[in-house]
Amino acid sequence: MKNGATAEAANVLTSGALEELAGLPAAPLRLNRRLPALDYLRGFALLGILMMNIDDFAGPEGMWDIPVDMPKAAFTGWHAHLDIALVILRWLLGEGRMRSLFSILFGAGVVLLTVRLEHRRPGKSSADIYYRRNLWLLFFGLCHGFLIWWGDILVDYAVIALTLLYPLRRLHARTLLMVGMALWLAGGTFGSTHAMHTMNMLVAAPAQLTPPGRNLDSLPIAERALQQEEYEANVVSEMVEGKQDYLKGWKARIAGECFLLRLKFGSLWILEWLGAMVTGMGLYKSGFLTNQRPRREYAWLALVCYAVSVPITLTGLWHVFHADFRVASFDTWMALPYSTTVAAGTLANTSVILLLLRSGRFKHLFGWVAAVGRTAFSNYILTSVLLKTVFSWGPWKLYGELEFYQWACIVVAVWALNLCLSASWLHAFAFGPMEWLWRSLTYWKLQPWRLSSYQ
Repeated sequence: MKNGATAEAANVLTSGALEELAGLPAAPLRLNRRLPALDYLRGFALLGILMMNIDDFAGPEGMWDIPVDMPKAAFTGWHAHLDIALVILRWLLGEGRMRSLFSILFGAGVVLLTVRLEHRRPGKSSADIYYRRNLWLLFFGLCHGFLIWWGDILVDYAVIALTLLYPLRRLHARTLLMVGMALWLAGGTFGSTHAMHTMNMLVAAPAQLTPPGRNLDSLPIAERALQQEEYEANVVSEMVEGKQDYLKGWKARIAGECFLLRLKFGSLWILEWLGAMVTGMGLYKSGFLTNQRPRREYAWLALVCYAVSVPITLTGLWHVFHADFRVASFDTWMALPYSTTVAAGTLANTSVILLLLRSGRFKHLFGWVAAVGRTAFSNYILTSVLLKTVFSWGPWKLYGELEFYQWACIVVAVWALNLCLSASWLHAFAFGPMEWLWRSLTYWKLQPWRLSSYQ
């Protein structure tokens, strides 16, 4: 690894010499200076996040990203094995990993933006544009969370960027990696277990660890009937709330967003996000995210990290399934090692994507994914509006009406739409609509929009 701040700076703008930027006005990165690897990674992250977020759009479930106690029972009938395979795939490749990849890229973006600005304007600070950019991100996140969907993550990113990231931008890559991984593993474990009350659940009485609607055979008949009645009443209530149209659902949106913000920040689960971002700053400075490291480093990192995440995840799922989805089993085998498996799985996935990119295979597919990455903000908002319309606001009211495996069909359909719309849009425009608006507000000047303006 190269040593010193100068060598690291050379890694963060590989599409042209930094000297060429000196004296130029502050403006968004030109298309010919974009870093393709970051667009590919961002595209994969955006698509993968939907694989996990679909649960919150499509219907109620009784366990974290495991489809139990749903209105349409999973793990039964002809699709039982398909349901199991989908759960395994989601936990191995998606759960926490795509969100963390997005966090890594957000941290990398802090370094990219500030280094570029400081070389364009020697002697001037990048703070004005940096903070204005993230204040607008905070505004967009609040609008998204309170007006569209309560599962927003933009507010989290904006708050962390506004309070913690800017002073770290000049640290050495090795320091950033060490601090970032410590926060990710230790802070993330503390935060996630605190958010899910894992320790409290593990010391609770066994009867309290039985979700409503499951494991009722061992209970007395009267208690069994009472729990079943309560479970059915809860499902009916959630179904009614989940199918509310836009105007009627405003209270639920506000309550949901406020609850989620209190949960993430109050429990310090946000340390997991912060750790991934700081790690991303280090990975970017080292040249890892721009695919400049030796091929063997990516291969070894993928092997080592998969050797950690895959066995722990598969063992945990095996115990949860064989314990008939008891909460105590989930907390012991899935929740406690959660941040460890997420960190390892994220780094492994990232390494494999960069290796595939370097190999030159799947060029056409990767081009479409990169288009999604370049319009990730627009796709994120579009997906929320689309899915809320399909499941809640529109005439179909599909919330809770689909089987678990059918959720995956919706995900694939939205992926196809993201890929096609993004590629088509970028044939004529330089930015997605939300990206254009964000850039214009950040630089306080309307930016050229059409692709011809950059050619």
